[in-house]
Amino acid sequence: MTALVALATTIGLALALLTVAAPPAAAADLLSQGRPATASSTENASTPASAAVDGDAGTRWSSTFGDPQWLQVDLGATATLSRVVLRWEAAYARTFRIQTSDDGTAWTTVHSTTTGTGGVQTLDVNGTGRYVRLHGTQRGTPYGYSLWEFQVYGSGGGTSPGGGIPDPTTASLEAATGPLTTATYTVPSPSGYGSGTVTYPTSGGAYPGVVLMPGYQGTQENLRWLAPRLASWGFVVLNVGTTTLLDDPASRGRQISAAGTQLLALGEAPGTPLSGKLDGTLGAVGHSMGGGGVMAALRDDARFRAGVPTAPYYPNMNFSQVTDPTFFLTCQSDPVAHGNTYAVPWYTSMSRAEKLYVEVPGDHLCPMTGSGDKARQGKWIVSFLSLWLRADARFQPFLCGPARDADKNNTALVTRWMDTCPF
Repeated sequence: MTALVALATTIGLALALLTVAAPPAAAADLLSQGRPATASSTENASTPASAAVDGDAGTRWSSTFGDPQWLQVDLGATATLSRVVLRWEAAYARTFRIQTSDDGTAWTTVHSTTTGTGGVQTLDVNGTGRYVRLHGTQRGTPYGYSLWEFQVYGSGGGTSPGGGIPDPTTASLEAATGPLTTATYTVPSPSGYGSGTVTYPTSGGAYPGVVLMPGYQGTQENLRWLAPRLASWGFVVLNVGTTTLLDDPASRGRQISAAGTQLLALGEAPGTPLSGKLDGTLGAVGHSMGGGGVMAALRDDARFRAGVPTAPYYPNMNFSQVTDPTFFLTCQSDPVAHGNTYAVPWYTSMSRAEKLYVEVPGDHLCPMTGSGDKARQGKWIVSFLSLWLRADARFQPFLCGPARDADKNNTALVTRWMDTCPF
């Protein structure tokens, strides 16, 4: 702690502003997984249409070797669409359209291209419909069309809220783990950061990714308590160890971005436990200098859609450009990174972001493993990221409603609470 206080008074950090993050946009639900799928043709019995919506990146749909071909999925009810992800096998479409329909007969094009690249294509779309199809008219190879996964994102449809996650309650959110079983995976070759352990749901489905970043002289132990809580509520969590224990907040911000890049790549690579597990959305949680790194990632990397800086530390820095939803968790008796010094000025300056600020009893270590009220901290963090990374409004009452008030009004639990409710 002495070294940390000394560092806080001696380090002068200046970071040029890189890019302004995009306006906040809540992530959408994966609507297509497990829904009925049909196709114009299949290459053989082992490559059916259903394989493209089964959540398994090791199975695929492939067509016969001819043009045109199509693959369509029935969402079960009319949905509002925001994104389509195509995870191509080697046989891809050069020219294709993404189309929607209310009845499976009359189609509206929401995306078209004549320069398809194969690989993983993430397409922003705007439309509605019960049926969504890929209509390919020119192949990129002599073979047919082949997709590992055809993923449609949006709101509505026939899927249950939150991709099958049960309705949250105060008791379930305050428990040490949530409703989904989890497993861990050690990143074999970390790129741009020191080490990484991924905790992920074992059930089928694609989920938002969350990067956990420790503070000064910290390790993965700092936020180890949070990884299984988040994963068991439907997140793929990469708990990071830094390149050195002394890395400053700017470096930690870059490492958060690097970890996010590798996490998404692991989700796209066949043959790992994370294949098909990532839905393309990212968030971050960090402590102390790691919390400062979260702020830098939100400002500089538009892929990160929400963040939770805990006891954040980053001297002489302005984050008024951050527009993504941000939850500041601070400690009342913090001698290193008191909220009045860092988090409160940042909160006040972020005029375009949805914000939550909660100060709790304790010193600088209060958000770390083994310190503080983890039942309540876990409930707030899970609820915040579920709301903003999965657009799951069922979690909002624990932050902006009657279910919140028992926490907010308990002075032994919360010493200061600010928010922009209703979110």
